Amino acid sequence: MDKKSIDLKQLIFLIKENKKSTANLILDDGCTISVTDQKPLIKVINYVMNYLEQLTEHPLEISLDLLPEEYSLTILAYSDKNELPTLSDNLSDALQEYQATLELSHEAGRYIQIRIRFKK
Repeated sequence: MDKKSIDLKQLIFLIKENKKSTANLILDDGCTISVTDQKPLIKVINYVMNYLEQLTEHPLEISLDLLPEEYSLTILAYSDKNELPTLSDNLSDALQEYQATLELSHEAGRYIQIRIRFKK
């Protein structure tokens, strides 16, 4: 299969629109990756948004940052939760195809943040 260039900003807009999400977006331009199939990435982003939306009553905060060495997609949920449901083990495997890693940060009673880092 041929690789094609995907604009992460446009992809996030489409996902937000299809989900009818009230998420707040702060997205840099110029974040593009080459992929053979964007469907697994769409599933990962949907999963992360669904995971976080169940833990908050506030809109998600989604940022996409164009950094010197990487693109950073951060999805944050303000939440008063102290315990979190288990995150799927399949996410890291699915992200390998995109040269991406996933990190979860949780400050109990305040927020949960999931960051996906894409190598340039």
